[in-house]
Amino acid sequence: MKASLPRLDRLPVWALLAASLVPLTVGCTEEPESSGEAAPEASCAYVVEYDDRTYLGRAETDVPVGKSLGAATRAGCDDTPGDGDGGEEPALMTAFAVRGVDPGVAIAVAEDTDVYRLVVADTVKELPPELRKLTDRS
Repeated sequence: MKASLPRLDRLPVWALLAASLVPLTVGCTEEPESSGEAAPEASCAYVVEYDDRTYLGRAETDVPVGKSLGAATRAGCDDTPGDGDGGEEPALMTAFAVRGVDPGVAIAVAEDTDVYRLVVADTVKELPPELRKLTDRS
């Protein structure tokens, strides 16, 4: 006996449409809360303005800082507009040189006492070797 495949001309159009949409909906489902992972939250980019340059924040906070460079401003953030809280206002911070790195490439900003976040100029497309050493050890 020979197995026969269903003929496409006998299937209702809605069944073909439903079957074609299944792969699209799989990527749109949320992770169940029981997975043990925190649910994703909305967030703003960590953007700092210093010396007429824009710097983008990185995760590294173990940064060898040098001398103080002066004031920098972290951009405000309202990642959930319309929720009534108005979001975060811009924050004034202190910028520091990162030892061995040109401040035009990257600086560190003081987030808290003894905690300095690495921020890299938005014009930098590839990290120079002296910065890769810092980011690889984190």
